[in-house]
Order: sequence, then C-alpha cells, then structure tokens
Amino acid sequence: MPTGSLLDLCTVKMTVLNQEEIERELTQLSKGWFYNANTLVGKFSFKKYLGALDFVNAVGLLAEHQQHHPSIKLDYGQVEIHITTHDADNSLTDKDFKLAAAIDQILLE
Repeated sequence: MPTGSLLDLCTVKMTVLNQEEIERELTQLSKGWFYNANTLVGKFSFKKYLGALDFVNAVGLLAEHQQHHPSIKLDYGQVEIHITTHDADNSLTDKDFKLAAAIDQILLE
C-alpha cells in the first residue's frame, strides 16, 4: 500500500494543461516519461520479470487508491504506462502528473 507521502502526491484538482504547462511538468518527472498525443507515457526497464511485476502491482494499488487508472503494459523486464484524464476529454491534467510523480516515488523505494 502506498505511504502517506505517495498519497499526498495524488490528491489534486483537475485542471486541463496547455502545451507550455505540459512541457514544464515533464521536467519534474524522471527521464522515463514523455508526452504523446494527449497522453503521458512512461517506459521503465527492470532486470527481472518479478521486479517489473512488483512495480506494476504497486502502481495498481496507487491508481486504485486515487481512482485514476492508467493503461499498463507488462513485458519481460519492461513496463509501459499511459496516463490521461478520461473525465477531461482525454486531456492531460494536474492529476496525471501527480500520479506520474507518485509512480516515480515507487521507483525510488
């Protein structure tokens, strides 16, 4: 289960971001994240399948707690995460970047 600091990162209002704001927010995330077609995409590598699976499970718990569910693809040692706000016409919002920041924190644990 995510810790208090991770949960704090996911408590935000929903404001649709413009291109300048998106680019600024991207600088605050790890190098695995990029922007593509109104979607925040993260690509992460792991040495072993179980490490990738543990990461996906932690992201799933975090997403469930926040009620903001990304699309997640798991391959051997590779995880790809796609985040967008469906309630904002599939645009990027503060909520997406807060979830990405919380996911980055999982990588640091």
